Order: sequence, then structure tokens, then C-alpha cells
Amino acid sequence: MLILGLVLIVVAAVLIVLGLFTTGNGDLDDPTATLLGLPVGSTTIFVIGLIAGVLLLFGLSLTKWGGKLQAKAMKEKRQMRKLAKSLQDVTPDSKDDDN
Repeated sequence: MLILGLVLIVVAAVLIVLGLFTTGNGDLDDPTATLLGLPVGSTTIFVIGLIAGVLLLFGLSLTKWGGKLQAKAMKEKRQMRKLAKSLQDVTPDSKDDDN
């Protein structure tokens, strides 16, 4: 989840940068802009910004959630190692000799 969140954040950042570098034609009668050489309207630019914002928020939440899960797993692994080491250090005082 952590990696997926980071990927979504990068995609959102790319969309935001693309939105920032749109160029308008300066014509008030035909308010189209160009995005990577393609003519796009104001509604398309708005939708791209909306998608970028949603991806950014979702990516941040996935990153936070994945980080918490990873920290929890590492804590459990650390506790298991400590428990395994303590079990190895314990030696029985008496042995059962039923021979």
C-alpha cells in the first residue's frame, strides 16, 4: 500500500504540472487551451485538476495507512525475535530420564 500511495502521489504531481503548463490562445470567443499540443476546454482542465486532487488525497491516505501497517509489522517482528531469543536462552533445570 505504501508503494501504491507513492505512485498515486507521483501521478497526481504530474497531472498538476501538466495543468500548470497549459497555454491559452488569448481569444475570448474561443476559450480553448492547449495541453501537450492538444486543444482542451476549461471543463477538461477542471476535471484534470479534480482528478489530480483526488489522486493526491487518496495517495497520501494510502501512504499513511501503509506506513502504519509496516510499522506495526516491524514491531511484531521485533517482539517475535526477542521472544525467540529469550526462549533459546532458557535451559531446563532437570531432564526427564525415564530409562
